[in-house]
Amino acid sequence: MFMRLTIVLTSLALLLIISTVTSFVGYRYLSLASEYRERNFIHLYEAHALLDLVQKSPVFRAPQVARAREHLDVAKAQAAWCMNNLSSFEKVLFKQLGTEGAMRVCERDLTTIMSVHEILDEKSTADRTGNSAQSQTALNVRFVVEVQRLIDDSLALHPFVSFIEDKLSKTVRLGTIFAALGLAGLFAFLARDLVRNKRIQDKQNKELWELAVIAERANDAIILADNDGRVTWVNPAFEKMTGYMLKDCVGKSPGSFLQGPETDQRTRRAIARAIRAGRPIKREILNYSNDGRPYWISLSISAVETSDGQPYGFVAISSDISRDVAQREAIKAANQEIAHQSVHDPLTDLPNKRALDEQLDARIKSAKTTTLIRIDLDHFKYVNDTLGHAAGDFVLQEVSRLIRTELESEDLPTRVGGDEFVVVMREGTSVEMATEVSQQLLSKIREPILYRDKLVRVGGSFGVASTQGNLLSIEELLVGADAALYEAKEMGRNCVRAYTSDLHNRIASRRLMARELKQAVANREFVPFFQPQVDAKSRHLVGVETLVRWQSPELGLVMPDAFLPVAERLSILDDIDEIIFDKALGQIRDVQQLGRGIDKISLNVTAQRVIDPNVLQRAQDLRDDTIKIAFEVLESVLIEEQGEHFRFAIDALRDTGVLVEIDDFGSGHASIIGLMQLKPDAMKIDRRLVTNVDDNDVSRNVVESIIRIAKSMDLIVIAEGVETPAQADALTQLGCDVLQGYLFARPMPIHELRRFVLDYRSAA
Repeated sequence: MFMRLTIVLTSLALLLIISTVTSFVGYRYLSLASEYRERNFIHLYEAHALLDLVQKSPVFRAPQVARAREHLDVAKAQAAWCMNNLSSFEKVLFKQLGTEGAMRVCERDLTTIMSVHEILDEKSTADRTGNSAQSQTALNVRFVVEVQRLIDDSLALHPFVSFIEDKLSKTVRLGTIFAALGLAGLFAFLARDLVRNKRIQDKQNKELWELAVIAERANDAIILADNDGRVTWVNPAFEKMTGYMLKDCVGKSPGSFLQGPETDQRTRRAIARAIRAGRPIKREILNYSNDGRPYWISLSISAVETSDGQPYGFVAISSDISRDVAQREAIKAANQEIAHQSVHDPLTDLPNKRALDEQLDARIKSAKTTTLIRIDLDHFKYVNDTLGHAAGDFVLQEVSRLIRTELESEDLPTRVGGDEFVVVMREGTSVEMATEVSQQLLSKIREPILYRDKLVRVGGSFGVASTQGNLLSIEELLVGADAALYEAKEMGRNCVRAYTSDLHNRIASRRLMARELKQAVANREFVPFFQPQVDAKSRHLVGVETLVRWQSPELGLVMPDAFLPVAERLSILDDIDEIIFDKALGQIRDVQQLGRGIDKISLNVTAQRVIDPNVLQRAQDLRDDTIKIAFEVLESVLIEEQGEHFRFAIDALRDTGVLVEIDDFGSGHASIIGLMQLKPDAMKIDRRLVTNVDDNDVSRNVVESIIRIAKSMDLIVIAEGVETPAQADALTQLGCDVLQGYLFARPMPIHELRRFVLDYRSAA
C-alpha cells in the first residue's frame, strides 16, 4: 500500500514539474518569438518608409540619402538581431521546429540591405556629377526593386514567427493545464488518503505545497473557479497581469470585473455557453486591468472533475497577447494602406489607372451603357513653368476636388497621369448627360484658382465616349475618348467634344490611310516635286525648293496636307524625308544638265535629320561647285532646346557647303536670340504674311521689319506664296531677294521642270 502510494505521488509530482518547466521554457521562447515579430514589424515599417521616400523624392539629395541610410540602419539592426541573438542550442531548436528558413530570410535580407546602400552610393555620385534624369530614373527603379525585396523578406518571415508562436503557445498552455490538473488531482488524491493514512496524508500535503509553489510561479495567469463560475483562487501571474489581488477576486465571476464596454459580446456569450455546458473553450478576448488599462488575452477554460467524474469547478489559463494583437492590427492597417495606395493617386487621392482598368473590366460583364469622360488640362505646363511644381500640385488637387464635387457618388473619377483625368460615369449614363456634366466641369475648372495670393487660370479639353449607339465596345472606350479629346484640342481647346459617327468614320479613314502610309514608306511611293524660285529684281531663275507628294497606286497623287498629319502621328516623317532626300539628290544631276539658271536646290529637313550622320555623308558625297544644296529648317527649331550636338551638326554641314535656311519665319515661334545662335544663310518669310503685303499696312510693316532684321544679319530674304504681280512688286520694293509662288510656277516633277526651265529662258 505504502509502495503504491509512493509511486503514484512521485509520478504526479514528476508530471507537474515537467509540465511547469515545459511551460516556463516554452514561455521563454514564446517571448523570444514575439520579439522576432516586433522586430520584423519594425523592419517592414522602415522598408515602407524607404519606398515612400523614393516616391516623394525621385531625385535624392544629401538629406534624402541620409534619411534613407537611417531607415536602412534600423532595418539592418533588426535583421542582425534575428541572426545573432540565438545561441547554438536555440538555433538547433528552431531548426527542429521547422523554421530554419527564417534564418535564411534574415541572411538574404542583410545582403539586400548592402545592395540598397550601394545604390545610395551611386545616387549620391549621380547627384554630385549631375547625371541625366534617365540615369537617376534607372537608379530609382533599382532602388524600388531592392526595397520591395526587403518588404518581401519581412512578409516571408511572418509565417515562420507565427508557426513558432503557435507551437510554443500550444506547448505552454498544454503544460500549464497539465500542471493545474495534476495539482487538482493531487489535492483530491491526498484528501481521500488523509482518512486512510496519516502518514500518506502528511506526504501528500508536502507534495501539494510544492506543487502550489510551482503553480504560483507559472508565467500564465491561472484562475480556479467553482461550479457556479465564481473565483476560488488566482495565481500571482494573474495578480500581476490584472492588478487584482486574490482577496479582490474570491467569490466573484471573472467577467464581472475583468470585462468592459469594448469587450466583444459574442465572445462573452460563447464563453458563458461553454461553462454552462461544461465543455472546454479557447478564445481571444479584450479585458481591463484594475487601473482601466485594456489588454488582450488568449484564454483557455476547462472543466475540472473529481476522480469519480463529478464536476467541481473550472480552471482558466490566460496569457497577455496585447503585443501580438497590436502587431496584427498594425500589419492589417499597413496592408490596407498598401492596398489603398495601389489603386489611388498619392497626390489627389483619386483612384488611379489601375482602378480605372479594374472598373472597365468589371463593366465588361454589364450589358448597360458605359460612358467615359477624358479630361486634359490646358496650359497646365505654363503653371509649372512659371509658378513651380508646388503650384501645379495645388492646381491638380483643386481640380480633383472640383471633379469629386460635380459628380455623383456612383461615378468614378480617376487620375491617369500628369494633368489627365478619366471619369467612368455611372451605368446607363448617355452621351448627352456626360456632355452636360463635362460642360459644368469645364465652367468650374476655368474659374481662377487662388494660390498664395495669385490667381492661377487653367482650362480643360474634354472627350466623351460611350458604348451608346454601338460605335465602341468597352475595350475601345479609352481610345474613343482620347480621339474626341484630340479633336477638342484641335478645335482650340477649352471645349467638349463627343465621339460621334462622323468622328468614327474619320478615324476609320485615318486608320486606313495609316496602313497605306506604312506600305507607301516600304514601297518608297513618295516623290519629290520642285517649285522654282526667281530673283526679285531680274526675275531670273535662281533655284528650286523640293516638296513632297505621295504617288499612291490606289489614290493617285496625294497632296501633303492630306497625309502629313497622319504621318506625324505615326512618327514616320523622318522616313518620308529620307526618301525625298535620296530621290531629290539623285535628280540633281538632271537639274545640272539644264545649264546655268538654277544655282540652288532647297530641301526641307527636321532637326532629327540635321543630326543624322548619314545626311552629312550624303552632303559630302554630293558636294559640287555648280549647284548649292540648302537645308530648310522650320522656324520652330529656334525655340527648341537644341544642344551642342545640333549646333555641331549645323557647322559640319556648312563645312561641306550646305546652306541653312529658316522656313516659315514669322509664324510666331522664333526669337531673335535663337536666330542669332543658328546663324542661317537665308530667311523665308511665312506665306501668311505675304498674302496681304500689297494692300495691308500692318502686314507691310511687319514684313518690312523682318527684312530689316535679316539685312542687319546679312541674310538673304525669300518670300514664298507670291500669287499676284502686286505682291511681287511690293516685296521687291521692301527689299526681298528671292520670290517663290504660283505667280511664277506651281510645284512640278523633274520632267516638267526641264520643260519649264527651257520655256522660261525662251520667254526671257
